[in-house]
Amino acid sequence: MESEVISLGEVSYKPLLDLEKYRRLYMLHDLKRLNWGYTGVLRLAGLSFKVFVRVSSDKLEIVEENGRFYSSISFRRGKGNLQVRINVESPNSVLKESLLNTLTRNIREYGSLICSKGRVESFPLSLIASMLKPEVKKVVDVRGEVCPVPEMIAKRELMKIKPGEMLELLVDHPAAVEVTLPEVAKLFNSKYEIFNMGDYVSFVMLKLGDPSTHWQFAEALEERRGIEELMGDGAFLAYLYTVFDRVVRREKVEALSPSILRGEGLTMIAAASIGRGWHLTALVEDENVLGVTLNDQGVRSVNREALNRLSSIKGLGHTFYLRPSIPL
Repeated sequence: MESEVISLGEVSYKPLLDLEKYRRLYMLHDLKRLNWGYTGVLRLAGLSFKVFVRVSSDKLEIVEENGRFYSSISFRRGKGNLQVRINVESPNSVLKESLLNTLTRNIREYGSLICSKGRVESFPLSLIASMLKPEVKKVVDVRGEVCPVPEMIAKRELMKIKPGEMLELLVDHPAAVEVTLPEVAKLFNSKYEIFNMGDYVSFVMLKLGDPSTHWQFAEALEERRGIEELMGDGAFLAYLYTVFDRVVRREKVEALSPSILRGEGLTMIAAASIGRGWHLTALVEDENVLGVTLNDQGVRSVNREALNRLSSIKGLGHTFYLRPSIPL
């Protein structure tokens, strides 16, 4: 990760968090407000990147959906002087340097002027959200976790509660809020509401009924038979997350390759870009690949087709290796 620190003098940084007014400072276009955060396009040196943008009380984060880069702009006041730290992480050194230099130049040239003249009215989002959201007994805090952890935990906890009960997750990862947790709610027959708490989101799910669990899923795992045919079945993938509930290893990645598809014994592998543009679920036994599902830009491929596409997937992400708590 590369970083730069800029001093802007005795000014308030709050106007710099007003993305809708000063989005061009961060090279952002086509901003769309989400339940929490924004989606948009970052344009840099003639290139366009789809991004998630998260704004908290003293920090702004821009995440390219396929993991091509992650950038953060954080604000800290020391002895009356505003310090702005700009961090950029990317597997592409040219992109990393270009993004860091452009953000640094923009904030250095225009930051003080914006802070001196801009005004942003404070709005107690968290207070209003707290008044509106229902009281939930089961609350799980997954703040600080990135995909696929929030959805893994959501699936596990939804299996524990009864129909008619609610689950609340505290989340600060935009891709989980906008993409994966709604997918989980649909898969697990649940309705959901999202409450903006300011620096994070309260994602509340009401379980309407138990997801269908088929006897052939358990039999396929026990006998290691028919798994390839089931890898395209969303219900089977949901079932896997209820069985493989223990994380034994976690790794950062800058690209996918067949070399990640190895485990000690029967293992489920879950990988996703930091922006959730691509994600992979695989079932392996030692070095034997039993089945693979790959979603990239909304296009799903399974097994041999997924393996053929694996080496073309680039971007910052995380890979998790999971084993069942109860041996199969």
